[in-house]
Amino acid sequence: MRTSLTAIAASLVLILTASACGSDDDDKISSADREKAEAAALKYVGAGKATETDRGDGDDDYAYEVEVELPDGIDIEVQLDENFKVTNRPPTASDLATPAPSTTPSAKPSASPSTVAPDDDRGLLGKTAIRAKDAALKATGGGEVLSTEGSDDADHVYEVEVRTPSGEDVTVELDADFKVVRIDR
Repeated sequence: MRTSLTAIAASLVLILTASACGSDDDDKISSADREKAEAAALKYVGAGKATETDRGDGDDDYAYEVEVELPDGIDIEVQLDENFKVTNRPPTASDLATPAPSTTPSAKPSASPSTVAPDDDRGLLGKTAIRAKDAALKATGGGEVLSTEGSDDADHVYEVEVRTPSGEDVTVELDADFKVVRIDR
């Protein structure tokens, strides 16, 4: 009798532990909601394929998170609210597109930004890079831009590393409208 009670108690503990831990966020998404979330994310990004879709939990600032892989292998995390509206404003495919090389020689240095790096550390390109650099230099009172990159953090979209005129290295975090969110010193 004592052995069977111990076995029942152990089984109950395992069941309760498993239910408390929950299952993957994927299990909480209906196929209709998954399709809507992926369609919204792909529409926002403008290219690629959805590779992972998760349902946010009570601790997240989003209802859905969709990972979109661009044709060149870069991943973009798109966070959506309950109405499938983008909440984190990550870079789009056109923001990260590599400009076609010019066939006309240029006498002045190119304004093209750093190359694209994988994941969260992807370099900004084109007009996006120029606007991010300008905003960061304005916020720091000048200096030298060391790098630009996209961010998948919820509170900012772009990060610009700047060496200020005093020689201090800082990170300027910008929102989607290139407004300063924070300067990390």
